[in-house]
Amino acid sequence: MLALAASLAAADVKPGVFGVGVLRRDGIIVPFATYDGKRWADKWPVPDVQLDVPIALRDVPSKWWGPTRALAEWQSWATKEPQTLRVVQPDWIDVHCTRQIGLRTDYKPDELPPPRTVQPYPKDGLVVSPPQPVERIAIVSPDSQEVRTAMPALREAFNQAERSMENQYGHPIPRRSREGHDPEVEAIYAVGEHPRIYHVETSRRYRLLGQKADDCEAIAFGTGWFAADGAQVSSLYMRVDLLNCDKRGASYMLPLGAMRLRGSLYWLAQYSGWDDERYVVVEIKEKSVKVVLNTWGGSC
Repeated sequence: MLALAASLAAADVKPGVFGVGVLRRDGIIVPFATYDGKRWADKWPVPDVQLDVPIALRDVPSKWWGPTRALAEWQSWATKEPQTLRVVQPDWIDVHCTRQIGLRTDYKPDELPPPRTVQPYPKDGLVVSPPQPVERIAIVSPDSQEVRTAMPALREAFNQAERSMENQYGHPIPRRSREGHDPEVEAIYAVGEHPRIYHVETSRRYRLLGQKADDCEAIAFGTGWFAADGAQVSSLYMRVDLLNCDKRGASYMLPLGAMRLRGSLYWLAQYSGWDDERYVVVEIKEKSVKVVLNTWGGSC
């Protein structure tokens, strides 16, 4: 009966219309965006402290699905080869200090899921319904030749963004003492070839004159987007924040996948910090990036 309902729902969905979500390690999907063939939107209810969870999939309000109707089967990109997951029932989950409604599936993770109280909870990948082509986002080694080639452009963009931050809020370290040092690449992700698009998380640690070598006054934390075609690397966007040495306030990306739709490249990801998480869809343009959807995933 469930398979029949799924096939009927899929038949109602127009070509190029689909929903996307994130697959938690406990097998629960959190839908976070829909695509209607032209635009991205978020129809799923936001996290809250008090929730009314539908008993069965058929009880989920149609407005939550947006243009897709009910989605009983999802294509998972959490494993080496895409696999089909089937929804068992709606469920609720803890997300930091709130709760969220999700869809429990028949997913069997390769490793034992942690307790549901762990935050941010591990996510195993992107899910799409109906099935769509997805490009996997590669994890690039910070010691790779790719990073060495990109470092001059990365350092210049980092310095410029740090100056912009300094002009607004000040800085404890003079420019001449900081800008000659390459920022440390903490994480770098990439998709595509010509151009190859990168997302970088990078930082510089500072101490004041007279402090010991292992002391820390502040950390400049930067996130940026770059495009490379061969040895030519250009900055699309860079932001730098000055943080305490515990890095509280930093937000880290979990890349989920990339999709090419109507001639545009979209990068889908989760961002999470100490006490919050959100989901974004970023459109990669020729000389810039644009956040086309930013969905709150829960916070304290």
